[in-house]
Amino acid sequence: MKSSADSSLWRHRDVRLYWAGQASDVLGSSLSSVAIPLVAVVSLHATTWEAAVLAAVQKTPPLLFSLPAGAWCDRVRKRPLMMATSLISAAAMASIPLAASYDRLALMQLWVAAFVVGSCHVVGMTASLSYIPHLLPPHRLLEANAKLAGANTLADIGGPALAGALIGLIGAARAVAADAVSYLVTAWCTLRIRSPEAAPSPRSARPSLCSDIRAGLAYTWRHPVIGPLVTTNAITSTVLAGTNAIWVVYLIRELNWSPQAFAIVMSIGASGGFLASLTTPRLAARYRAGPVMITALTLAPASQLPLLLADPGLAGQLGIGCGLFAQLFGAVTHGLTQRTVRQRACTPDMQGRMQATGQWTAFGLRPCAALLAGYAGTTLGLRTTLALGACLLILPPLRLALTPIRTLRLAAT
Repeated sequence: MKSSADSSLWRHRDVRLYWAGQASDVLGSSLSSVAIPLVAVVSLHATTWEAAVLAAVQKTPPLLFSLPAGAWCDRVRKRPLMMATSLISAAAMASIPLAASYDRLALMQLWVAAFVVGSCHVVGMTASLSYIPHLLPPHRLLEANAKLAGANTLADIGGPALAGALIGLIGAARAVAADAVSYLVTAWCTLRIRSPEAAPSPRSARPSLCSDIRAGLAYTWRHPVIGPLVTTNAITSTVLAGTNAIWVVYLIRELNWSPQAFAIVMSIGASGGFLASLTTPRLAARYRAGPVMITALTLAPASQLPLLLADPGLAGQLGIGCGLFAQLFGAVTHGLTQRTVRQRACTPDMQGRMQATGQWTAFGLRPCAALLAGYAGTTLGLRTTLALGACLLILPPLRLALTPIRTLRLAAT
């Protein structure tokens, strides 16, 4: 429903359906982001290295499939791709509680399911992000992204809390079934969207897939605005992939957290992202997009201090929760602002490839980072490895501050 009307986006039926579908997806994914590592560490007694391998497997698909997915999304209608990837992901997640019910669950199945879902996520996310400009005009994109971020962070708040409750009642493996249901809801909501999507250009008029990929890479990296944003995201994403691969082991084994405490603190931290979804449009309008993004990035290294200084007990849990709150506030503020900037700066025929190049650049090194963190955590110690990650997070805001983006403003039209 492409319209330039300034009425509330909640009046747009298709935007509501898109919003609900994405929120359901994130709710289930946030639940399984707690449940699956706990299945590995608590139920299957995974070592630090095996937990890092699981994280690496989850992060490998963007490296393999982002670029082809972007070229593919620019060649076909995006909505059918979104539905297909949701249905495949539902089947993969449903296999985990099914195997657990027969006492057949093993680490290998977790790795395979994580790879399948991660691969579907690459294609589905590329299609989803490049589909938004088909629903709304450019000047409504920041508002739409903020509402989506609000839904996502509310789901991130509810997901860990729901995970904690379900894990306590039925166990971590069976709690993953809720993620399978969430993917089915996403597919149903996407199916009901009525807005027409322009047909792609005829196949005979297109260059090869490899040529499309090369064109997307060149366009994204050489763009004076999109290029620096993509490379900055890559630094941040790579570092956090490493630290996130081992921090569950750190909290459970070194700080003696229970799975329920972990889920509750995750929910507290996620509320920072929800606050960011409410405040970012006003912050960007008042202080300009560039300064807002740089300031938001500086919260990442500062937010690691409570994690490094915490001792076992309630005080440490509250401190880490506050640090996670600040980290996710900054992450969502930066994320939805830079996403809007990129969507508005990109030409329509490059939306899929631009989004895919961004994913590939940001996520491509995450498997290596997870494995490196697993090795470093085993040899240097978990706390030392997390401290090194905190130091590296100083680089992204410095990188962005050295470009003209530091004065960037979002135009009102």
